[in-house]
Amino acid sequence: MNANSANIQPSLIKLLLAIAGLLVIPHIGQLKPLFIGLAFALIGWRGLSIYRPKLLPNKWILLPLALLLGFIVMKNFGMAFGRDASSSLLIILMGLKLLESRNQRDVQAVIYMCFFVLITPFLFDQRIELALYGLLVFFALLFALIINNSQSDSLKNIALLRICGSVLLQAIPLMLVFFLLFPRMIGPLWSMPDEQSAVSGLSDQINPGSVSNLALSAETAFRVRFRSSAPTQKELYWRGPVFWETDGQRWVLRPPRKASFQRAINWPKKTSDYQYTLMMEPHKQFWLYALDSPSSAPDKVRLSADRQLLLTAKLSRNLSFELRSSLSNHLTQLNEEDRQRGLKIPQNTNPKVLVLAEKWRSISAKPRHIVRQALQYYNREFYYTLTPPSLGSDPIAEFLFETKRGFCGHFATSFATLMRAAGIPARLIGGYQGGVYNQLGDFYTIRQADAHVWVEVWLDEEGWVRVDPTAAIAPNRIEHSIDASLQRLNGEINFILNPPDGIRRWAQQLNWVLHSVDYYWQNAVLAYGPEKQHEFLAGFGIIDWRDMITWLSILSATLIGLSMAVFFILQRPSIDPVQQSYLKLCKKLAKKSSRRFSYETSSDYFSRIQPYYPEKEPQLTTLNRLYLASRYGTTAAAEFIEAVAKLKL
Repeated sequence: MNANSANIQPSLIKLLLAIAGLLVIPHIGQLKPLFIGLAFALIGWRGLSIYRPKLLPNKWILLPLALLLGFIVMKNFGMAFGRDASSSLLIILMGLKLLESRNQRDVQAVIYMCFFVLITPFLFDQRIELALYGLLVFFALLFALIINNSQSDSLKNIALLRICGSVLLQAIPLMLVFFLLFPRMIGPLWSMPDEQSAVSGLSDQINPGSVSNLALSAETAFRVRFRSSAPTQKELYWRGPVFWETDGQRWVLRPPRKASFQRAINWPKKTSDYQYTLMMEPHKQFWLYALDSPSSAPDKVRLSADRQLLLTAKLSRNLSFELRSSLSNHLTQLNEEDRQRGLKIPQNTNPKVLVLAEKWRSISAKPRHIVRQALQYYNREFYYTLTPPSLGSDPIAEFLFETKRGFCGHFATSFATLMRAAGIPARLIGGYQGGVYNQLGDFYTIRQADAHVWVEVWLDEEGWVRVDPTAAIAPNRIEHSIDASLQRLNGEINFILNPPDGIRRWAQQLNWVLHSVDYYWQNAVLAYGPEKQHEFLAGFGIIDWRDMITWLSILSATLIGLSMAVFFILQRPSIDPVQQSYLKLCKKLAKKSSRRFSYETSSDYFSRIQPYYPEKEPQLTTLNRLYLASRYGTTAAAEFIEAVAKLKL
């Protein structure tokens, strides 16, 4: 029976249906519910047909159905076949192919298509749990492929499971070689159009309420491992984009000019500097975060005069950076252009804001005194909350004189406006403050809940100085991170104040383990891009892609050769000890006679050989009896082997 006509075993179809369901599950939440539902409907249809064969559609139904489903995909995505459209189409085609399967060849095609579908979840996410999940599904697919080719009628086949495991184990070394040596390229596959992806974290605009939206999110923004001791919690200000321009309602980021990069200077190394590795999650923006303030820029990153670290392209993949920061250095130079930028206020600024700033200035014209008065004003009359009242067309004045309830964005934007109105250059700094320390992995996780905005003011005697009005109203926010696990919309703000106890302590330790595993996965696997590969391989003298291809070819051929050798060695039939002793005996006896013929039984052979050894006739008779007893009975094996060893010719 050939592959075209061989019937499919129901057990194999059930296995394929289970695999298809497992392949669709990771797409839940990533693709539109319509396509998830259609995929499960097609899988369910094929499952019912196992018990009701008449439900299997013929080609006159399948063809219009395929055209209809293709039209639905095109209607939803148009002609732009990016990541979402391609994945949606693949899971639907997988369901249709299952409905079409009638013979062994069809099943083979379904399995190959499933291998392609297995890749699609990694276009959305590359977490380690998804990788382990994919490995299990891969094993199941490999098992289905072996079952289909062997035409076994049962899934409870230990021998085939061993073959499957053996193939997988032999593939792992080859996979590692390709991972380490194959030239890393950020190609079209990983840069497919992303219709639904949202930019996480801070954007290029800040309004009074923009940052509070992130406080409920425990999503990781980046992770940091310090080489030695770390700063205190209240010193963990992670500097990001610098905002100068405002229209009174929002602050907008303007890319630094070329002159700003030319004016940037690297600060000399100090023993008090902090050196650390920062691993960024892809946030689809140009800027990089660093402990305030970065002393210099790492490779392929530019440093601006206002201490922004900027990438040459938007960050769309995990990357690690080696950074150095100083907490004691300040920028002490301010040109006239930046002074004017730092003093500019919108023409429509509410007069009450100007009057308040002038009042402080009349008490004392010294900038340091004005800053102190402003902080006292905030401390007396304002309240820190994640759910402030909504603001209208004049948000600064409404917040300062009416609502007086807000989050860091409210305090920072209003404080910077007041400073400018008082004649003090000011700018906003967007970034993160704090972080959650993982004692097991010895690193900090900075979450979206740690997003923060603060102010820098220019003091003639000191330079640019950080002023955080949030610290004047809610010092807990600066000294402790927000507890995103307990935070609720419209609820009181919860901070991580004390170490947890009881069940929460065990939950914290489990969380540390999971985050540590994820950290090393991200750092060792996902962040292994062209830069890290070049750095790693350079230590072995492999410096360009030609060397990579050469070593890749050599090691791959070596591993394939070793795998084949192991396979043939394992397949070689083994000889039991009794048979080995018997063949050894025959070889000894052949010295006086002809060799044993392959068709001879042991009794015939011993009868033929006895005339050559008349003095050994009793021993040869005993050996024949022991050999027959060991081959066809359950005893005498050890006795026969011992007797052969004692025989002297």
